[in-house]
Amino acid sequence: MCPLKTPQKGLDTPATVSCFLVMPVVKKNSYVVLAGLSDGLVAVFSVSQGIPGDSCSYLCSHTANRSKFNISDDDPRQNPYPVKAMEITNSGAEVWYSNGPGILIIDCASMEISRRLEPFSPPSVITSIACNSECHGEEVVWCLDDKSNFLVMYHVTTYQLCARYFCGDCSPLRDMFTIQPPSAAIPATAPIKHKAMESNPLADMSIIYSPEVGTQILNHQDSLTDYCSVSSCSSSPPNRITRCPSSLPSSPTSSSSALLSTDFEESDKFHELKPSLDHDAVPAGDNVQHLQAVKILPVKDLIWIPRRGGDIIVIGLEKESGMQRGRVIAVLKARELAPYGTLVDAALIAKDTVVCCFQNEDTEWCLAVWRGWSARDFDVFYQAYEELGRLETCMRKRR
Repeated sequence: MCPLKTPQKGLDTPATVSCFLVMPVVKKNSYVVLAGLSDGLVAVFSVSQGIPGDSCSYLCSHTANRSKFNISDDDPRQNPYPVKAMEITNSGAEVWYSNGPGILIIDCASMEISRRLEPFSPPSVITSIACNSECHGEEVVWCLDDKSNFLVMYHVTTYQLCARYFCGDCSPLRDMFTIQPPSAAIPATAPIKHKAMESNPLADMSIIYSPEVGTQILNHQDSLTDYCSVSSCSSSPPNRITRCPSSLPSSPTSSSSALLSTDFEESDKFHELKPSLDHDAVPAGDNVQHLQAVKILPVKDLIWIPRRGGDIIVIGLEKESGMQRGRVIAVLKARELAPYGTLVDAALIAKDTVVCCFQNEDTEWCLAVWRGWSARDFDVFYQAYEELGRLETCMRKRR
C-alpha cells in the first residue's frame, strides 16, 4: 500500500490553504511552516520530527492593516484577499507575502507583521513573489499582479521600489528597463497617506475604467510621467510612442515599459509610484489574456516569466555606465504546445528545470519541461547561432 494513501495527521484551518512556506530550520529536526489561507490569515505551525504540533497560531492581515497601517475597514485593500505567494527574504530574517495589491512583511524573530509595501493599487492582486540577487549581489524581491501585468522589483534591505517592467508586450525581445539604486533619502515604509491625498485637488487625479482592469484612480505626479520609451514592435499606435533624445536605435525598449525617472527630489513620490497602463497600447480581447504573466521564476542568474499564451520571457540584469538595467535576452516559445491550451501555472524544479502546466477547454492537462539556462548558456547559444549563420553565408558565396 502506498504510504501517501493514509495521511499521518489531519489539521483544521478556518479557511482553505492557498500556499505553504517552510521557514529556515530553527534547531535540529525542528522548523516552522507557514500556511497562507484564502481569507488572508497566515497559520503558523511548529514542526518537530516531521510532524506538526497540535496547536498553531495565526497572523491576521486585516488586523495589522487596521491597527499598524491605518487602513480603514471600507478600504478595498481590506478585502479578504487569499495569500497567493510567500517568500523568505533578508537572509531568512523576514517573510514577504501577498495581501491583495500590497505586500505584508513578517519579522521572523518576533513572528509579527512589521511592514507593508504598496506595489500596486486595487483591484490588482499580487499572484507571484520571487527573490534573487542583482548585479552587486544585493538581495531583491520581484512581484507580479493579475491586472496591470507589471513586474515590480524591490530592494530588500531598504524596502525601496527599484524598477517596473510591463510584461504585456507582443514582442518583448530586447526590451530594457532601468533599475534605480537605493537611496538613503527614501523612507523604508510605504503606507499611503490618506490625508495628503484628500488635500490634493481633484484636478490632480484621473479615473480610468476598462472591462479588463476595472476602475483605476491615478494621482498625477512628476515621477509617474517622467519617463521615455522606444517601441520594439508595431503593436502600439505611432502617436502614443514617446521618444527621448537620448534613446538609441540599438537599445529598443517596449512602448509599454515605463522607465523610472532618475530625478526623485521628493521621496514620497517614489513610493507612491503606480503603473500607468496605456490601454491604447495594449491589444484588446483574448490577446490580452495570452500576454498576461503567470509566474516569476528565478532560474540561476536570470528571471523567467511564463505567460498564459505559453511563451516565456527571460530577463537578465546587466551593468552599464555604473547603472543597472534589466533586459529581455530571450523569449521561449514551443509551437508544439499550442494545441494544449493555456498556461495556468509554472514552477522551478531542482534549481535548473522549469515545468509549465497547460490546460485546454476540455480541462485536459499537459506538462512541458524546459531546461533552465543561465545567462552564459544563452550567450553561448547566440554566439554559435551567429557563427553558423556566417558559415552558411560563406558557403552560399562560394557556390
